[in-house]
Amino acid sequence: MNHLITATISLLGLQGSILAAPNILLIAVDDLRPELRCYGEEHMHTPHIDALAQSGRLFRNHYVAVPTCGASRYALMTGRRPTSASDDNNAFNAMPATETASPESWIHLLRQNGWHTASMGKITHEPDGFRWSFPSNYDDNRSRANEPDMRFSFDEIIYDHDKWGARRYPLFAYADGTGRVRNVSPAYEIGVDEEGNSLPDEAYPDGQMALAAIEKLREFKDDDKQFCLALGFHKPHLPFNAPKAYFDLYPPEVLPGPDPVSPPTGANSSTGSSGEPNAYTAIGDRDILRRAYFASISYMDAQVGKVLDELEALGLDKNTVVVLWGDHGWCIDDYARIGKHSVLERAVESPLIIRAPESSNPKAFAGLTTNGVVESIDIYPTIADLCGLSDQVPATAVGSSLVPMLRNPFAPGKNHAYSRWGSITAIRTETHRLIRSGGGVNDLYDLTGHRYELADISASNPELTTNLANLLRVQSSRPGITYETWADNNARLLDPTADADGDGLSNLMEYLSGTDPLVPSSKSEPSLVFEDLGRGPEAVFSFQLSSEPNDFTLFPSTSTDLKNWSTSPLEFLNTSQGQDDSTPWLRFRLLQPEVNRHFFRTEAEIE
Repeated sequence: MNHLITATISLLGLQGSILAAPNILLIAVDDLRPELRCYGEEHMHTPHIDALAQSGRLFRNHYVAVPTCGASRYALMTGRRPTSASDDNNAFNAMPATETASPESWIHLLRQNGWHTASMGKITHEPDGFRWSFPSNYDDNRSRANEPDMRFSFDEIIYDHDKWGARRYPLFAYADGTGRVRNVSPAYEIGVDEEGNSLPDEAYPDGQMALAAIEKLREFKDDDKQFCLALGFHKPHLPFNAPKAYFDLYPPEVLPGPDPVSPPTGANSSTGSSGEPNAYTAIGDRDILRRAYFASISYMDAQVGKVLDELEALGLDKNTVVVLWGDHGWCIDDYARIGKHSVLERAVESPLIIRAPESSNPKAFAGLTTNGVVESIDIYPTIADLCGLSDQVPATAVGSSLVPMLRNPFAPGKNHAYSRWGSITAIRTETHRLIRSGGGVNDLYDLTGHRYELADISASNPELTTNLANLLRVQSSRPGITYETWADNNARLLDPTADADGDGLSNLMEYLSGTDPLVPSSKSEPSLVFEDLGRGPEAVFSFQLSSEPNDFTLFPSTSTDLKNWSTSPLEFLNTSQGQDDSTPWLRFRLLQPEVNRHFFRTEAEIE
């Protein structure tokens, strides 16, 4: 039987298609570290967030600005870099009291431009979005609501306190309608009824919130509104309360232990401390507590699944950007500590998954992890970029758009991320973490062999320690160029469809492959070879892609008749290095080996 297989490369368009600006669904999750199966934690049961990651972009190295709820969420909303020891849970007190032309948050920016904005759950520091006056024991006796934490961002702030009542702190909800009582309430609750059966999801606030979010999505669909829905789930924040069914997913005898098991050896600087767990009883057995934390995550995951399933059922998923974000990490006996208030890796790493419409999320790259270092403050410019509002981002929002990493998971991240807790500051590069105490003492950790800090190596690496310490004062940004910058006003390069050096490749493809557009011998053409990858000889299609371009989207596709092209039959294999060992080649094959002839091509779209 004859096999005709060709490789071609072509240009889809010079500018991106004009599409309707997307809806936004932000899912903010409290105290969620990357304890998800899609982050490599095989013991976890998180099918719904895993499915989101498979259709979007998972950021493996995402770091929050401050490892506490209020300050981390303030940085998310404003895009501001934390600058002082006062960046804590009172951070939203800095929000403006009067509305100005400059938006107070990226959600305010959307509202100014016609999006209908709604908040549900914990988006700011308060679980219902309002500032309350607190007596000394604020757990269950809030005195009155004042203004919203963000006065001008939302058209609607939606929260039903239900059986817990507005005066109780709804974040600390137990199934019987009580809230936390300090030093009396347990750190976890296995939700069962009088007969020992698992309680329904709606026995706790997150289950009720998922149903309310579904109704709100239906309302948006019926009213044909362009919307931004900010949905904040409480779990897995303490207390780790969830229906029994989610505890049953985690037999205690098979659960992993802490990692690392002890504080970093040789550490000189303080990493911070957390007194929050001491407000609860039943915190002594950390294995039980770890199981409860995992159960709370699976409970939250189920609620996320309900909302995302409804988004798809309503047909809203195709033009809705979904952002799932954890506000900081957590330690459960890792480093022999418990809680979040630290600048160690476990406390400041958190999940970030973004699923954008296909114009910024090519199917060929859906589900691939990006490993570049990114920060929560980057979400503001990313949302603005996806919504066509980049020119309205205020100068105070100092992050970098992550859209290039949505389009191309191999695009580089930032050279470092910055975090702080009180007077303790830290940066994270691709390979190291440096921590500086308020007294100026530096600790340095090499994370290339183990993800988490094991031993301070600052004494044996003084030059590197000094260089990284100097970065504490520098706001990091993503590298990258645009076609216009690359062309540099060279008349021969201004037209992307032209072929300046006559080598058969357009200027655009030279730009994308990282070759010299003015030297005919510098070219990189797509490759098609047969390899045996365990299914017998099969075609492997590959092409070179530079990491520098920031303004393109690639659409690899295949066809049997040169008329109908599709990405769906293609499976991304891996990357391989070119001869210069710097510019990677992307390798694809057919999902199912076929005997029919196939043509392959890569189309490129630039803004």
